Amino acid sequence: MFNASFVCLYLMAAVLLKPCCGFHVRQQQHKLPYLKGSPLLASPSSSTQESSNALNTVTPAGTTTASRRDLLRSFGTSSAAVAFSLLVNEGYSSQPAFAFDGSGASASSGLSPATKAEKKKRFQERVVADVRDFNTLGKTIDSGETQGPGWVNFFILFQRREADSVGRTYAALVDLRGLPTKKSNEFEGGGGLLLANTFTKQGKPPDNTPAVKSFLKLSKTFDAIQAAGKAGDAVKAKKEWLKTSELFSQYLSDVELPGDLNDPLYK
Repeated sequence: MFNASFVCLYLMAAVLLKPCCGFHVRQQQHKLPYLKGSPLLASPSSSTQESSNALNTVTPAGTTTASRRDLLRSFGTSSAAVAFSLLVNEGYSSQPAFAFDGSGASASSGLSPATKAEKKKRFQERVVADVRDFNTLGKTIDSGETQGPGWVNFFILFQRREADSVGRTYAALVDLRGLPTKKSNEFEGGGGLLLANTFTKQGKPPDNTPAVKSFLKLSKTFDAIQAAGKAGDAVKAKKEWLKTSELFSQYLSDVELPGDLNDPLYK
């Protein structure tokens, strides 16, 4: 990240030196649909014109002056616009994933029964799609393949360009388990845990919820499948897939979905 003091000094110098040496800060406009009309997204030409009007005031004698208030106002507007531009350039997405809402164990806290039911339904739809991709992975392994679309569509960590039909913006494993943290076997943001937490009774710790327990067991088993695939060992990959499928079935039953992976819902 950029040092805030350095950026401020840099911008102040740019504003003060503009009249004498022609140096200026070029701002890049980003198209973010949900921020349309935001003052931070004003065009470079309009920002430059406003800054020029604020800084250059013609007195009756024909001289140009700049008040301290106008200078600070112009500097503040430029700083905000450039800071926003830096955040966008750092890779922040304009389309957040539904599963990655940061609610964690409080996924249903304070919600009405109807809202809770709708939230649970949406998470279930995502998990169903994840199971379908898991089954596709199993078929790929059965054919002796240890790479290809079946593997990529389940394990890849990169965010999709756009959400799929059920709103997933990541591949199946990330959508289900979440992204890895710095700690071993720890993940955050996945829809699988958020769904499990909707079954936690109010005032009770989520760790005692059967769905949460079964999910935590399940989440640790996918890496063995991926490791076998990277090693090109289809036989071991199938063995690990079968182990995971048993835990997957238990988890699905605990979140009120069909526990049989061969159920028509997962076709």
